[in-house]
Amino acid sequence: MAQNTPSKNLFIRQSSGLVREVSPWSSSLATFGLVTGGVPILIIEWMFLSPGANLPLSFAISLLPTLAMASLFFISSVSMPRAGGDYVFNSRATHPAIGFVNYWGLWIAFALSLGIYSFYGAQWFAYLFAGLGIYYHSSSFLALGNFFNSKIGEVSLGLIIVVFSSVIASIGKNHWKFIVYGGFISILATIIMFVGLATITPSSFASSLSSVSGYPNAYSEVISDAEANGLSFFSPLSATLLALPVVWYYYSWYNLPASWSGEMKNVRKNVFYSIIVTIALVGVYYALFAFLNTHAFGQKFLTSWSYIDCNGVSDPVYSKFQDIGPFTPFFALIVDHNVFIYVIMFIALWLPNFYSNPPLVVALTRYMFAWSFDRIFPEWMADVNERYHIPLKATILVSIIGLAGVIMYAYLPLISTVDVTVIFQIGYAVFALSTALMPYLKKRVYENAVPFQRKIMGLPVISIVGFLTFAFLMYTLSITWGNQFLLPINLPTIGSLVAIYGSGVLIYALAKFYTKKRVGIDMSKLFEEIPPE
Repeated sequence: MAQNTPSKNLFIRQSSGLVREVSPWSSSLATFGLVTGGVPILIIEWMFLSPGANLPLSFAISLLPTLAMASLFFISSVSMPRAGGDYVFNSRATHPAIGFVNYWGLWIAFALSLGIYSFYGAQWFAYLFAGLGIYYHSSSFLALGNFFNSKIGEVSLGLIIVVFSSVIASIGKNHWKFIVYGGFISILATIIMFVGLATITPSSFASSLSSVSGYPNAYSEVISDAEANGLSFFSPLSATLLALPVVWYYYSWYNLPASWSGEMKNVRKNVFYSIIVTIALVGVYYALFAFLNTHAFGQKFLTSWSYIDCNGVSDPVYSKFQDIGPFTPFFALIVDHNVFIYVIMFIALWLPNFYSNPPLVVALTRYMFAWSFDRIFPEWMADVNERYHIPLKATILVSIIGLAGVIMYAYLPLISTVDVTVIFQIGYAVFALSTALMPYLKKRVYENAVPFQRKIMGLPVISIVGFLTFAFLMYTLSITWGNQFLLPINLPTIGSLVAIYGSGVLIYALAKFYTKKRVGIDMSKLFEEIPPE
């Protein structure tokens, strides 16, 4: 890791003011929550996008390029362990405008996700109480489920989650203790959930579904109704390959530990565990989750259920349980009749989505902190509170943005047209390509900052990894592009992408002009150096 002594007055100050107090355990458990939070529901809900896929195999295939990409984020964090470390690296790898505009798009995707996932936090409780209401024939539980499924319920709980997450993110190093506790509870609950799922078979579930629904052949009825309304199953190999873009998205967000690499103890060890080791373990988790759910309830049934759920197909069995959606713990409940295990499964699925919000707030503020140091954003966004060692003003701003996001997502449907899936594909692809080109376009920075400079047949290893990862992401983007569910090509979706990246170009241009004319600093000189620690 290269030492860097920035020119005096080039950056806004000569020290970041941040403290290295984040442990590998904290970062790793934060990564687990950030990557997996909300995803298990999506795995079930989106099964119809690749009917017939061998999902464990899809996860295994996608894990290889994911680990390759993770290695690039590892290198960026070790090379430039600063606040917003992956952005800092990207902006110095090729051209600062490319780095900023790319991370501006990612920042918007993450910021929208803070509001959206907080808004959806109520949906988990709607599933929980609706399931209890159906199981116990309780109007009280059903009423609670309906409340959390209503707009007022979703907005109210969403706002509470954002406020709570922001408060936790504001208490300095104690915030990381909350993440450790949340992570360990999630892992314990997950183990119990997996054991419970392993005891269920499709035949026992089919019998229970018929008993609870009142339809003698409920299981086969769901499958036949889905197929009669357009669901077609592909060959296992074709479907498995078709699943790759969506499966790849399930792995995203593992770059975020790089954003707080400027506060890590033992950076190399911390980043290795929190990015590379953790994403490998997430791959195992996803494969087990997919395998155990299909083993318990049947692949064709779950695919058909997701097709009916997402496409509004009329089915009498689904109509009785439509408030359950893709919440498979309810399916387990009607088989094993164990409410305690049902609640544990809820915790296993909901808690990562909840405890990962504070580190998301941290990550968002650290990118703003880095932009402030690079004189793209106002200096006050990098002001560090002496008591808590965090950029408190930036944290308050992110909190306000999160609160606004919850309200906008509820009452402005246009927000939902912003497709974050493709932004992550583009953002990671640009990072991979920039890293691959760095040894050629920014040779001095590469030689001075990057500690991994091994070559194979004369080609830098990071270039080989970067180009291969970029090619894979272009392949996934080609499948995603035009998909009527993931990325429909229409004016709102194209307009949102143009607005996001266009605003990034405008912000960078204005900042460059202002810094040159009013501050007297050439930003091109600034980006030849690494910000101070």
